[in-house]
Amino acid sequence: MRIIVAGAGHGGLCAAIHLARAGYPVTVLEKNTRENAGLPQVDAFDADAMAFAGLPVPEDFPRGSNQITFVPLEKDVAPLTLPRNPVESIIVDRKRLLGYLFDLAQEAGAELRFGVEIKRALMLGNRVAGVETSEGNVYADLVIDACGVHSPVRESLPTHLHVNREIGPYDVLHAYRGYFALDASKPMPATPYNIYIRDNGTVGFCWAVTGDSDVDVLIARFPEMTFEDVLKTLIALKDDNPQMEIDNLKEGSFHDIPVSQPLAVPVADGYAAVGDSAFMTYPVKGSGIAYSLMAGRLLADTVMADRDGFFTAETLWPYANRFFRQIGHSACLLALLKNLLPFLTAQEVNDMIKSGLVTTEELENLMDNKLDAVLNVKGFAALKDKIKQFSGSPIKNKLLELLVWSGKLTLTEAQMPLEYNRAEVARWAEKYNEFFASIAKKEETPAEG
Repeated sequence: MRIIVAGAGHGGLCAAIHLARAGYPVTVLEKNTRENAGLPQVDAFDADAMAFAGLPVPEDFPRGSNQITFVPLEKDVAPLTLPRNPVESIIVDRKRLLGYLFDLAQEAGAELRFGVEIKRALMLGNRVAGVETSEGNVYADLVIDACGVHSPVRESLPTHLHVNREIGPYDVLHAYRGYFALDASKPMPATPYNIYIRDNGTVGFCWAVTGDSDVDVLIARFPEMTFEDVLKTLIALKDDNPQMEIDNLKEGSFHDIPVSQPLAVPVADGYAAVGDSAFMTYPVKGSGIAYSLMAGRLLADTVMADRDGFFTAETLWPYANRFFRQIGHSACLLALLKNLLPFLTAQEVNDMIKSGLVTTEELENLMDNKLDAVLNVKGFAALKDKIKQFSGSPIKNKLLELLVWSGKLTLTEAQMPLEYNRAEVARWAEKYNEFFASIAKKEETPAEG
């Protein structure tokens, strides 16, 4: 039996490593060269994810924890600085991490083929039988889709499989990430890791992180970005970060960050999506590296449990179930919270911080993936008490709506079938997708400002 990993995503490589170690013939197809694979940026993600994924962490991988500060719109409103995260993080260059995973996959016996562009899925009836590539058709018993948020494999699947769905204007953040030279002779900011909330939610947010030798800048927006948009934001950031040399760029790139809920159905006969391909992201930390690695391990375990090698939607469903119940619930809560962004203005966020409605405790729970601590029965009561002070303000209705959404989400999640039944899974997917569609901002394209 042959397994293809389409794309060199973190989750797909994790699955490839474990499956190859178990003796499965695994081929990884990646459109980039080995040297060009991955984004040229540094990210932090919880070290626990590597342990969950069953992957050792090289001793020379940097470790630490970030201390994040949220900077509101008005300069007379005090920024919120979170306590330093007690959970150790791995802080590593994405290209270096991918290189490490490539080495582990090769050592395990997987075949890595670079420079192979994947165009679409090959279907045999309702079964995914392989992929069409720039080098011809490649057939397999199982295709693991790790092509990313705009996966050509997922996007080519028939709609009746309930895997693919239309990506809405608020499901993806368009991001620019750049590293600018540091001028050590200029005044340094009081806090090194600053997230700026100065644009309305429909526009997005940005950060500036001052390191030892450069300033890491992320500019994230729902609308498509141009170089003019980036330059405008950089000039604004320069006012707060005189140490940043905006005319001395070391490295910069555009990419998309999925901020949507995970796929309701990430599996089909002969197919399983993992990582960004399945919207398994946690954009607050590491842009989904941790979730992807963990999901890759869950997928590999599920594949190995299919002793007959049928790799049907039924035999792969335990992977979907385990991810959703162990990890996906938190990802859904973040996706739910994300829907507030298009509704909130920068001024409203500022007022929430100023009033004490949003405190370091809530933000710490968000950053530590503990949203249940906020959106549980006790958290509801505390939030309702805080919301009362906004009587007569649009903020009150928006936040009360968040509480209603959370309750409906809990009811929807409970309907996920434990066992695979095509009709029941179809009903679950319809209700799950309808819920998120019902709370999405009703605009064809995001509006500025």
